[in-house]
This record gives sequence, structure tokens and C-alpha cells, in this order.
Amino acid sequence: MTLSLDATATVWSRTPVDTKPLIVLMHGMGSNEHDLAGLAQYLPQEYATASLRAPLTMMGGFAWFMPSATPGQPEPSDVVAAADAALEWIDLNVAPSTPIALMGFSQGGAMVSQLLRTRPSRFIGGVMLSGFISEVDLPTDSEFASTELPIFIGRGDVDPVIPMERFEFAAEWLHERSLLTEVVYNGMAHSICEPELVNVIHFLEYLLTDENDRYQQFVASVQN
Repeated sequence: MTLSLDATATVWSRTPVDTKPLIVLMHGMGSNEHDLAGLAQYLPQEYATASLRAPLTMMGGFAWFMPSATPGQPEPSDVVAAADAALEWIDLNVAPSTPIALMGFSQGGAMVSQLLRTRPSRFIGGVMLSGFISEVDLPTDSEFASTELPIFIGRGDVDPVIPMERFEFAAEWLHERSLLTEVVYNGMAHSICEPELVNVIHFLEYLLTDENDRYQQFVASVQN
């Protein structure tokens, strides 16, 4: 299956500059490109943002891939097709010199992990909000592990949509192959909370610095 994204549906926070960093935002199932675009005003203004519309029509909105009988465990080939479409959009719409961070919610979070694993050298890090990963090995996984990309995972402890074991699998898998920070928010369901947004802001600020101790400062600052 070959998918493509509607580039005219992308919501940009401002006109991108080739050498300035960009955050690519990817919404969850049944939502649209305007959902996460609303977060742009809160994120570090050093970044431009581009909020994408997923390629499949679903539930009055759009989806990156078809849901499976087991939530958080989609058909691997569907995730590959969606990631290929997103990478094609990046190649066509973002200059090669632009540093890119990825950020996605739920299915969009799964897209973050898939894109990072597929082309790790293209990105500076990723934010997975209530996201998960595909279990199938990719031929680029060894490159992904050697790159040691910074990744932030935020999720609730009472999420009624994604099974806890899918979150736990994602965290365990990524912990062994990336510079991972996972924060679990007490009482949060399938959503985004204010402390999580604060942590995301700090994480994105961290991605813009090369200071060796900045990561430890970020880890010490996280709010549960």
C-alpha cells in the first residue's frame, strides 16, 4: 500500500527558515492537522512547527493507519506505509539543512518512533505523547540504536485507550536503544496535561543545546 500526505493541509506556525529547527507534529486517530497545531504557541519559539494531516479518512477525521483488534498493536506494514508517506512529505517540503524534531500523540506518537527508527540520521529527537511502537524489527534498527537519539515519552497511568503493556513494551524497547526519558502522569487518561507540556518544552529546549550536562538538568526537572 502506498500513501501520500496532502501538503496543502499542513498547518505551519510560520514560514520555515532552512537552518532553523522545525517540529513536525502528528495528530492521533480521528483528529486532524489543527489539533496539535494549537500547541505551537507554547513551544520554544526557536522552532517553527508543521502540523501534518494523516493520509486516511476515519472517525470524522484522519488516521495514520487502520486500528487493529489489539489497540497499540497495528499491522506493521500499515505503519511502514504511513512512515514512508511522512518521510516523502519531509523530503519534498523541508530543506535538508533543517534540524527536525518529531512530536505526536497516540497514533502520531507511534509515527514518531517509526520515523526515528526508519531514518535516525534525519532527526534530532522525538516526543511521544501516549504513543507506542511497532514490534516488528526494521533493517535500520541497528543504525537507530547507534545514533542514541533523545526521546521523551509522556503518558497517563489510567489511559483507557492504549493497554499499559503496550506502553511498557515501548519504554523497555526504546530504553535499550535511545536516550529515553519516560514520565507517567498520575490520574491522566488518554490526553495531555499541563505538567507534561512543561516537560515537553524543557525537552525541546534541551535538544537545541550541545552542553553535556543539559540532559541531566532536564531529567532532574521533569514533573510527574
